[in-house]
Amino acid sequence: MNYTLLCDDVREEVGGKFSLMGLFETIFAPAFPAIHNRFAIVNEWAGGRGDFTVRIRLLAPDRTTVLSESESRLALFNETQRHRDISLRFNTAFNIPGTYWVEILLDGEQAAIIPLRVQKVTEQIVH
Repeated sequence: MNYTLLCDDVREEVGGKFSLMGLFETIFAPAFPAIHNRFAIVNEWAGGRGDFTVRIRLLAPDRTTVLSESESRLALFNETQRHRDISLRFNTAFNIPGTYWVEILLDGEQAAIIPLRVQKVTEQIVH
């Protein structure tokens, strides 16, 4: 795997290019439980050959409670081919502030685990 990115949205442009909007590492919420309407998990795979199953799980801070999960298949025909996997999440509930985890499994084995901070913010008054 080359990378994992979190962003608000992904658009495929003419010619197959992807535009990523609103890259982030932290979600800010004024109150909990908080609902995050939409975000994308973007993975790029390369350096392998064969057919694979990718499972992406969003884990609570305890690293055992699964908040959402998706599964997809990918095929790499040679070591230089790249495959981008885009997984969308809708109306995700974050019950408490803390560090959540995006776990990526390749054929059942953990390929990566990425922290996602969810932080409470308060409104600041500017004088």
